[in-house]
Amino acid sequence: MSADIERYIKTLCDTIIFARLNYDIWRVYTSPASRPTYLQTMNRYRLFFQTSRTAHLGALVVLLYRLYETSPRHPTLNIPKLLKMAEEQKAVDNATLESLKQIYANEAKPLWTKAGILRNEWFAHLSVERSVDEIFDKAKVTPNELRKLIEVSERLLNKLTQARNRETHAFNVDAHDDTVWLLKDLQYAREKRKAEEEELRKQGDDKWDG
Repeated sequence: MSADIERYIKTLCDTIIFARLNYDIWRVYTSPASRPTYLQTMNRYRLFFQTSRTAHLGALVVLLYRLYETSPRHPTLNIPKLLKMAEEQKAVDNATLESLKQIYANEAKPLWTKAGILRNEWFAHLSVERSVDEIFDKAKVTPNELRKLIEVSERLLNKLTQARNRETHAFNVDAHDDTVWLLKDLQYAREKRKAEEEELRKQGDDKWDG
């Protein structure tokens, strides 16, 4: 049974990491701090970045939903079931277990419910009752709340493993810098190409063809 907990923890950690990577990429595309800087570059490859933006948001929402989803019809691997296993196997002390349950109920679940509206009415199913804008209005979820759900999930797992065997997980992967460098490289290539085209135009204007 201990091996089952280890497998659960590793799988859930991987899910959180993938969620954070998708959040990082999507947020570079959409954040007021970075979007204006690279908007012209993204507009140059408009269809690619529109698709990429939606794809990373969709992956983020599905991964976050998966962390806490409990299905009565299908056995699923999720944080609520991990907490139940920890309780049944006495993997952590009672005070820690109660604290973990409080974090789940008071911090994670309200945010997860918001992400679930996006997942259930847009990415996993198409609502016939609401437009995409109406679905987001219903969810009332912000980018900061999606990030907070990632951070709460990291804290919850680290609190469990710290109490269980004094281990913690770094969760220090970050796709932000790679995404920025990609956009900078595209921006540089675009500006270089424009400069080369301008130079060729000037050379053409300077030629005597009379």
